[in-house]
Amino acid sequence: MSTPKPWKIESSRYLLDHPFLKVIEDTLVHPDDGRTYRHYLVDGGRHAVAVVALTDDGKILLTRQYRHGVKAVIFDLPAGRVNGDEPFIEAAARELEEETGYRAGHIEPLTFYNQFPGGITTGGYLFFAKNLRRVGVQKLDEHEDVEMVEMPVAEVLDLVLNNGTPDGSLILGVLFARAKGLI
Repeated sequence: MSTPKPWKIESSRYLLDHPFLKVIEDTLVHPDDGRTYRHYLVDGGRHAVAVVALTDDGKILLTRQYRHGVKAVIFDLPAGRVNGDEPFIEAAARELEEETGYRAGHIEPLTFYNQFPGGITTGGYLFFAKNLRRVGVQKLDEHEDVEMVEMPVAEVLDLVLNNGTPDGSLILGVLFARAKGLI
């Protein structure tokens, strides 16, 4: 069995070129035998951040909102897109404060992931936050309707392990935080 190699891009074109989303068709050529393949990518433009935020009394801050992609109200983490060249950790701190009204005294990276590396170019940076203090109220965007929920760690783990949420950031973030001994 041979070691896989990167395919070469023979041509590339936008099927959709929108400021928030691009759909790209690449024609790829195998480096050894020359076979070609049309591959389609979705480029969301900006990476996302999400935060597993732990309160001093052992609760995780979750958001609960309607997510049109799954057409349901779900639990997820305080999260959002990175603005321009904003550092990822600053974007995470900003989103935490905007969606919950809490500021973290300590925030650290958990991991980066791409939920569908075969077809999506952007991914998510996950963070863990603690030493939280309330600094105000939610500062939501015009289109956001978000309930902030404080849930005990055991209940969040149950939610994650028993198919209580489809949100990849919540699932992966909580499992990473647990594996690292943070929750």
